[in-house]
Amino acid sequence: MKLIALHDGKTIDVEVERAAVGYRIRIGERWMNVDMTAANAFVHSLRFEDGRQARLGHRREGNVHEVSFGNRIVHVELHDPLAMKKRRREDQSTDSGHVTALMPGRIVRIKVEEGDEVRKGTGLLILEAMKMENEILAPCDGTIGEIRVEQGQTVEGGALLIVIA
Repeated sequence: MKLIALHDGKTIDVEVERAAVGYRIRIGERWMNVDMTAANAFVHSLRFEDGRQARLGHRREGNVHEVSFGNRIVHVELHDPLAMKKRRREDQSTDSGHVTALMPGRIVRIKVEEGDEVRKGTGLLILEAMKMENEILAPCDGTIGEIRVEQGQTVEGGALLIVIA
């Protein structure tokens, strides 16, 4: 699972994979193997591959995670990269009628036809990307003017999918 961590104004790429007896974690460019067990809902015990052990506290409110270890407390905001990309796109294209692919993928299903009236937030099509199906929504009210893709077609990130007039 790929995530983006925001801490002290910095963006850090994070990746977490299940390993045989724990997790393989990448923070920035550094990989580490960690075995983690929960002592209770807020306290976890970590064992690193070099034998070191640590105890940490963890509380979560939404995307903000408070992690404490020793006498240090760190607040980290974790986000799914696709959700951040989608949010950025929504912020930038308030009323644009051009619907583009957030990332490379395959068109699984088209839910509208040319000439259909749609409202902002209406599901237009399903794009499979990174083994997940993502519903692409209308960014504005209008009429479907042009559908530039077909079911089963592979598209690049940024490709124009639908034009809403």
